[in-house]
Amino acid sequence: MGNYSSSIRNRISNRGPAQGYCVICGEYGKLTKDHVPPKKCNNLNDIEIKAMMSEEKSDKAGFTSQGGMHFKTLCGVCNSERLGIKYDPSLVNLSNEITSLVQGAKKRNIVLPRKIYPIIQPQRIARSVVGHVLAAIAVDEAKSGLRSSPISDSLREYFLDENSHMPDNLNIYYWLYPSRKQVVIKGMGKRHLGVDGTVVGHVIKFLPLGFWVVYNKPLNININLENLVRDKAMGLSEREQIEIDLYHTPSINFPEAPKDSEINALNDNYAYSGHPKN
Repeated sequence: MGNYSSSIRNRISNRGPAQGYCVICGEYGKLTKDHVPPKKCNNLNDIEIKAMMSEEKSDKAGFTSQGGMHFKTLCGVCNSERLGIKYDPSLVNLSNEITSLVQGAKKRNIVLPRKIYPIIQPQRIARSVVGHVLAAIAVDEAKSGLRSSPISDSLREYFLDENSHMPDNLNIYYWLYPSRKQVVIKGMGKRHLGVDGTVVGHVIKFLPLGFWVVYNKPLNININLENLVRDKAMGLSEREQIEIDLYHTPSINFPEAPKDSEINALNDNYAYSGHPKN
């Protein structure tokens, strides 16, 4: 058990260096802990981190992250000023709106509506999701410097320029996720048998929402989910009404668990699940 936990920590570490490279802007200096997801999105309690490929093996525990899931990978500006002040509040407000509705219905013993239509700021929520995806499971980059790749470079550029449009080759899909298990997967590929093309992207799931950040989606593949930013040219503070289905939701293990007609490819070093200790 101890050897396994040590191995997991070495592969999926959340303890970045005191001084290092911010994994979003690349500046070298003092690093801070970024909660993934934000603290106010049900991410303050101790959780156990497990590698995705090992989480179903009851004899193999992970390691405990105290005070929620967090990674010491961001500078103070990206963490506090950009995420904490500009972007995260919009994601937190949406999360709390859904949670409050469900809790209120449960206490009053009333039936939830089939769908809700919250008004949100899509560009702020999108940048919040992107920022936390970049910060997660990135301790190696914080130590050695940024790793350039088409998807990472595109996400960083979009996050750092608040006046930019969402890139044409980027889509963020969302759905209701009624589970306390947190999931982050970076660089997952999903291929449908008999269909040309592979969907590549990052996944982040936490109560009550799941997000799939998809890069260069093949035109012939249909993802049956709502798109977070439908107008990619809309401004940072513009608002839009979205639809959230409270009854017809994907499987709890979507999209990381392939169906019979699918093949998934992911790196166990960049895929984790977080399980509440209480």
